[in-house]
Amino acid sequence: MSSSSAADRSSFAARRRRVEQRRRALRLWRGRAAVALLFGLIAGLMTVAPWAGPLERAGLDALFVARHWLFGPLFPAERSDVAVVVIDEETYHTHPFAARPRVAWSPYLAAVIEAIDAAGPRVIGYDLVDPTTLDQPDLLPRFDRPLLRALAGPGREGRLVLGEIRLSGEMIGPTRGQRIAVGGDDNVRLLNLIVDPDEVVRRQAISFTTEGGGAMPSFAVELARRAGAAIPAAEFLVNFNTGPGDLPTYSLGDLLACAEGGRREFFERAFKGKVVLIGLALDVEDRRYGAKWLLPERADSSRQARCLLPANAERFDARIERRTMPGVFIHAAAVNTLTKGLALEPLGPAARFLAVTLAGIAMALIFFALSPPAGLLAGAAAFAAQALGAVAAFRAGLVAPVGLLAATAALAFALVYAYRFVIEDRDRRRISAAFRHYLAPELVDRLAADPDALRLGGERRRITVMFTDLVGYTALTERLGEQPERLVEILNRYLAAASAIVGRQGGYVDKFIGDAVMAIWGAPLDHAQAERHAVEAALDLVAAVAELAATMPAGDAGLSVRVGINSGVAIVGNMGSESRKNYTATGDVVNLAARLEGANKAYGTTIMIGAGVAARLGDAFVLRELDRLIVKGRTEAERVFEVVGRREAVDARIIARLEAFAAALARYRARDFAAAADAFGALAPVDPVARLYAGRASDYARHPPPADWTGSFALDTK
Repeated sequence: MSSSSAADRSSFAARRRRVEQRRRALRLWRGRAAVALLFGLIAGLMTVAPWAGPLERAGLDALFVARHWLFGPLFPAERSDVAVVVIDEETYHTHPFAARPRVAWSPYLAAVIEAIDAAGPRVIGYDLVDPTTLDQPDLLPRFDRPLLRALAGPGREGRLVLGEIRLSGEMIGPTRGQRIAVGGDDNVRLLNLIVDPDEVVRRQAISFTTEGGGAMPSFAVELARRAGAAIPAAEFLVNFNTGPGDLPTYSLGDLLACAEGGRREFFERAFKGKVVLIGLALDVEDRRYGAKWLLPERADSSRQARCLLPANAERFDARIERRTMPGVFIHAAAVNTLTKGLALEPLGPAARFLAVTLAGIAMALIFFALSPPAGLLAGAAAFAAQALGAVAAFRAGLVAPVGLLAATAALAFALVYAYRFVIEDRDRRRISAAFRHYLAPELVDRLAADPDALRLGGERRRITVMFTDLVGYTALTERLGEQPERLVEILNRYLAAASAIVGRQGGYVDKFIGDAVMAIWGAPLDHAQAERHAVEAALDLVAAVAELAATMPAGDAGLSVRVGINSGVAIVGNMGSESRKNYTATGDVVNLAARLEGANKAYGTTIMIGAGVAARLGDAFVLRELDRLIVKGRTEAERVFEVVGRREAVDARIIARLEAFAAALARYRARDFAAAADAFGALAPVDPVARLYAGRASDYARHPPPADWTGSFALDTK
């Protein structure tokens, strides 16, 4: 077979393997794309699953936090359309409220309401439900007249709304006198809130259904309507402002002192053109979780606009941050949402399904393409990009299903890598388990990444085979017969060095046979420079054994190594019985490599290689053609070569001696035996191969070979 035809076949085989690898990759990614599509559709269906609600609610709450971290409050407190007058802890400890039950506060409330109304608010919301009164014939007749008069003016002109609450089917509302004073039920609205299953208020109802089937308008929506805001047709998400002091807040105690002091200009600055809510802001009463509950706040009276009474933070401010908020602030946030046009619009069902489906497909493909650590980083980056987009959309009023997107990313990570481990990586785990003790880790990784490169059932492959034998080991076993531990230690050091060297050079340790090693290049993976790496390994092993021998006691010294290397086509695969198999190679190429290792003994050489190996080494090594050798068990001669060393490491004097040897070998093959014997004899003192040939040439000079002699030599020993 010519070298060109062999090269063509090798090139064709390489192209065929590349095509097969591309086909395998295409099949793999077709399957992965199908799995990613299926996962995306399943993820999309999560948008209508029972657990979608909690995920979307959690995502909404997280969006408030993210928006605040990235962009801060929606608007500064002074730009709020709503101002809140609170009955707080300070009010309860301020004259004249201190030591009086709240039912006795009506004259003072009247003074504050009149001052607020005189300042020109758009509408006043009275978020104080007073079902009892002291204004009774047998108690204090006409006691509530100042309050009723204060309510009547703005109430009958449509600028004041009272609140009532429905609890357990019963209504708790204002007194009959208050209801009449404001002009009847048209100025009384329901204070109830929509509370989600997790006890958080996120939505505002337009109205509530009564037991009779009618509609009862909600308090906040009525205030916004009277302030001129457009009212949606259905319940809406409250767009809470964030940050401490997000609403202008005034203490009732300070406002009473301000009203009694005639500070009209303060009331105008605070309440002119505003929607004013009056309600409770206590530590324990009427508190709810709002959608911004992940941003805890602490009451700070220093942020209140003060008229006359100085703030007393040391005495009245809360000492801890609270995640709940007074109900009056939830109503205020709902009013601002409408009056400022800040309504939040969730994605519709179709858009939500599409967004989650596409995100699921993208995440699955990312995780299919990357290792788990890299996939974790890439997935986190991808979700971060989605989250940033969701926050930007949220700032514009669009609510993306960020909770579902987070769950989709987490599920994609878990399921894709579970799929890859259980389904795709079965062959990789099997191959890793089979070869991890014999191949270098990088080769195991390559083989595991491309399982089609291995056909365990057997195949014809071009391989390079190396056999080694530890010279002097038999004598050593005799000397150390009484010291088996020492013998095993020396052998293990040698075998460990051999394994490491073969692995570094990309080979595969097929087996250990006592002190002998069989190694293969080109199986189970193709190796473009198998011959070169096998020779490199042989030279490294010779040096390693020399170092090992140098460390041994003088009595144990004398170890060296012989190496035989051959290349060609062999049968490679799992061989053995049903109960026990071994991945190995068999064929003439293997047998010849073993014979070449043994032939070193006859020639006095260390590394002997076949012609197929020599032809593929190039100029990196110095070689010497040894013979046309017929080894035992074969009938055809094989050109064999000695590896002298790496070219850069071989002395010029050795090169000159090798050239003289080549000239003598040419005379020998030209049947000029006498001249060849003289030439070989000149080299014999320093060259065992020349000494061998000197003897042969002398014999042939006396007894010439037959006319058909080809220069070959038959070796009778193994």
